[in-house]
Amino acid sequence: MSFKEERLEVKIYISIVILAAALLLALHNPRDFLSLPVIFFIILNLLLENMDVTLPNNKGSVSVGFATGLAMILLFGPGPAVWGYFATILHKRTWEHRKDLHKPLFNVAQLILAIGGAAYAYQFFGGIPGQFVLLRDLYPIMMSILSFSFINFMLVMGIFYLTQQRSFLNVWFIVFRWVIPNYLAVTPLGVLIAAVYVSLGISAVILLMIPLMLARHTYALYMEMRNQYISTIKALTKAIDAKDHYTHGHSERVAEYAVAIATELKLPEEFKEKLEYLALMHDIGKISIPEAILNKPSKLSNAEFELIRSHPEIGAEIIKNIKLIGAHADIVRHHHERIDGRGYPSGITGEKISLGAKILCVADAFDAMTSARIYSTPKSKQQAVAELECCCHTQFCHDVVKAFVKVLRQRGEIS
Repeated sequence: MSFKEERLEVKIYISIVILAAALLLALHNPRDFLSLPVIFFIILNLLLENMDVTLPNNKGSVSVGFATGLAMILLFGPGPAVWGYFATILHKRTWEHRKDLHKPLFNVAQLILAIGGAAYAYQFFGGIPGQFVLLRDLYPIMMSILSFSFINFMLVMGIFYLTQQRSFLNVWFIVFRWVIPNYLAVTPLGVLIAAVYVSLGISAVILLMIPLMLARHTYALYMEMRNQYISTIKALTKAIDAKDHYTHGHSERVAEYAVAIATELKLPEEFKEKLEYLALMHDIGKISIPEAILNKPSKLSNAEFELIRSHPEIGAEIIKNIKLIGAHADIVRHHHERIDGRGYPSGITGEKISLGAKILCVADAFDAMTSARIYSTPKSKQQAVAELECCCHTQFCHDVVKAFVKVLRQRGEIS
């Protein structure tokens, strides 16, 4: 989305943050402090920031660059620190956003304000740039880190709230539950870099890049493992849909609907992430059912129908062994239960059915009604919604249906 297309309040917020960062830069003339060591640290910071690691689902990134940022605060003070982070405008992401340049500009501006606030906090609480002693300055260093984290979080939370209406907890889950541990992990390295530079000079700092690269590599491996895990779930989903020729793309659509409903119900971001994976795998139990039965054009026998009805139980047994989502396997087990107790496999009623299962039930039923199946012709979305509303309090949860209808109306998919 271009800057012109953003809402007025978003434009104002972004403009204020960028202007505040520009004013902070203007307070520090580079001619007053520019030197070979400062240039070295600025280049080093830029290199490390360009080696950032993408967070799951491309929801931000983290880097080990804060270590050099902290070192600049301890060694040179606010001026070099803020200009060092201004140099991150040369980040590779900037060139990916040439049509919406306000995004990288905002990112750089909020980092400038955060590192500037951290630098002033270090001095305010007794730290003297270039003359730090670890035990004496431990308190100023900690206050500096807290200031950086607080300013960074508040500015990011503001843009998330204005653009996506996300709550404090949602922003924490999306970004800062990954970022804060990263800051804490690289902080000792930042202090060490400053101490080594004071004692041994630039050449020794270069050697310290080895543990920094190891820290970055370890974090990248963790994220890669997590992304591979998610990719495996999606691959299994495609395998299930391929087995049942008449439900191609069904799991992805159900996952999309389920997340949209959960968002409308303002459920926590962590739960929404797990719900998405569970929705993608809600039919994994069908892997045990012969294709001849799944794709049978004629009426199923009682034995065949019972075999079809066993797939939620089988799916839950598979999912409960998966660490990330296993604790919520009952959402899959109960996604064909009904509010009136006439569902399967357990025949439970009302409040005994988890909210996640109720959401999945509505999303699954809606996609089934609006998709071409071997045993039925598809309904229009308006007709499917009428069916959902008709079956409230018997098959479906009223609050979930109400939220889903609101989502579809907001999208313009129904009148």
